[in-house]
Amino acid sequence: MPSRLKLLAATLLLVSAAVITYVTLQRYSKTPQAVRLLPEGEFLLYANLKVLHFFDSKSSSTVQLDPEYQSFVDQTGVRFERDLDEVAMSRRDQGNGTDAESSEIFVGRFDESRLRKYLQSLASATEKYSDKTVFSIAHEGHTVRACILTDHQVAVTNMASAEPIHSMIDKFSSSAPHGPLLAENYYRYVPFASQAWLLYRVPSQPGAVQLPGGLSFDFLQNTTGVISVRYSGSLHVKAEVFAESEADAKEVAESARNFLSLYRSIAQSVGARGSDKDVKNAIDSILIEQKENRAIFTATVPQTFLKKIASEAQAGSQSPDLPAPSKKP
Repeated sequence: MPSRLKLLAATLLLVSAAVITYVTLQRYSKTPQAVRLLPEGEFLLYANLKVLHFFDSKSSSTVQLDPEYQSFVDQTGVRFERDLDEVAMSRRDQGNGTDAESSEIFVGRFDESRLRKYLQSLASATEKYSDKTVFSIAHEGHTVRACILTDHQVAVTNMASAEPIHSMIDKFSSSAPHGPLLAENYYRYVPFASQAWLLYRVPSQPGAVQLPGGLSFDFLQNTTGVISVRYSGSLHVKAEVFAESEADAKEVAESARNFLSLYRSIAQSVGARGSDKDVKNAIDSILIEQKENRAIFTATVPQTFLKKIASEAQAGSQSPDLPAPSKKP
């Protein structure tokens, strides 16, 4: 091949690689679309569940489901462990001792007609908003509102007013480019290729986080955390805690080291027979460091432990917390 053609081919390869890299980074540097639909909250959770579908085998169909969950599957055709691809949740604490309020976006494969019929059987009222139907369902002292956005996206909220579900519908209709402030400010710290992540803000509330024996997590107050999970055979967990200052971050790291040291001492006093080897390996893998105003924690959960958890979960399959259909005359 003439040298000019070789140079042209090499140039085209480099340009193609640059374009692919740029497009990929642009796609994954933005918060997932499901998160952008959520209302504001002090707690944002996102999970890409597609990797779990690889573990869903024909043998799982032989597992006897909880009757309530089986009824849901029979009526909707939806089986979460098979059909749910993504979950995004926003949660906020009212600070008055009542239950926290939350909103969720579920992404997957749904039979819209069957799901609509199921929600209608539960609903005490329905409302037309924009071109969507909002189903209102009484459940455990809350009004749960659900809306089928498409045949692969469903919005749910248990907030007191209808405004949050209306906001989610508006964001969906306008393809909102921005999500909650917590995600806009901290999503860039989520490591690339993380299957799940959690963003949270802990306000300053002295004495609010207490454990038995006088232990306290007060050192986490007035901080913002970014916790991520990445699977590559083993489960890699990373948490970055952002404090107000470098001195505060140092205190967070030191307090965490003291807590971890105390835990290890207690575990040793219990003895080897009372401990799980895989749990011990996971605890021993925890590393704590401090950089500027961040305390950084990393840990690795071995594959053997993940398989053990998966088999136990499959053997004791339980239903999600779903409201039961009301019996209508």
